[in-house]
Amino acid sequence: MKKSWKRNLLLTVAGTAALTAGCGAAGADSQVVQIDMVQYKMEAVDIFEELEEKFNATHDNIRLNIDSPNDAMTILKTRFIREDAPDIIGIGGEINYSSFLDSDMLMNLDDY
Repeated sequence: MKKSWKRNLLLTVAGTAALTAGCGAAGADSQVVQIDMVQYKMEAVDIFEELEEKFNATHDNIRLNIDSPNDAMTILKTRFIREDAPDIIGIGGEINYSSFLDSDMLMNLDDY
């Protein structure tokens, strides 16, 4: 079960990276695409650090930055207000998820 969770997370990050990589300007093949992720599970910091390290080691043109701050929800809300939202967020099904969803701050990636 634990490996399945890690595998699914890695596939999600890799898929998002692949989608984002196509958004660069024409002729910018050598440009490194930055993907920012904020996640709030402090108990999973080691797993996310390992994921970030492995992903970055295997993708020369994509740089994944995973932030796991102590007060992730406050930081996420502040970044949304500043219109500086991360590319990927890792949050649970709590009340903040509903408020982000109701405010159209989240994007459904099923079609990608």
